[in-house]
Amino acid sequence: MNMGLIHDALDEAGIDRAQISDVAITHNHEDHVSGLIAPDGSQAFTEVERVWIGAGDTSVFTGRLKPIHDRVVPVSEKVAINDWSTAIPTPGHTPGHTVYEVRSSAGRLLAWGDTVHVPTLQLDRPNVSWELDGNQSQARAARAALLEQLTQPHHFVAGAHLDSPGIARVTPSGDGYALEYLAPPIG
Repeated sequence: MNMGLIHDALDEAGIDRAQISDVAITHNHEDHVSGLIAPDGSQAFTEVERVWIGAGDTSVFTGRLKPIHDRVVPVSEKVAINDWSTAIPTPGHTPGHTVYEVRSSAGRLLAWGDTVHVPTLQLDRPNVSWELDGNQSQARAARAALLEQLTQPHHFVAGAHLDSPGIARVTPSGDGYALEYLAPPIG
């Protein structure tokens, strides 16, 4: 099964998948790990050395993902992946849900996986959980902490379930938050 457009997006950006040494996975749900496999069933990243994923989610590396198992790096605490990227455990949605902070001179970008599922609802009311959150109280606590962190200057968010272009600032709004997209949503 192949989900999403990651392979096409990398091609469009001129990025050779054979040059990728590290892949960071937010959690073990099919729509987040399927990009590890190419549409023809082969490994999408032939030279990958490390696949970062929360320690509580490593059991997904069976079946068609088993060949990648020996390159899995379980994340059980905040850890630097390299000089500009850090893995941060945020269990709740899944036992090993992990977000990734990428730093540059422009600021900090947080790839937040499934921290939020329905932005129009959950930013306005951050305590609303989603039925797919394995531990709803942990998911709420992780979401609250991340949303508050993201209101800081030069902090941005990217991830699943955001409108295109998928990168935004989080701003306080009433009793909740709002997204300020870096460019107008497409479509």
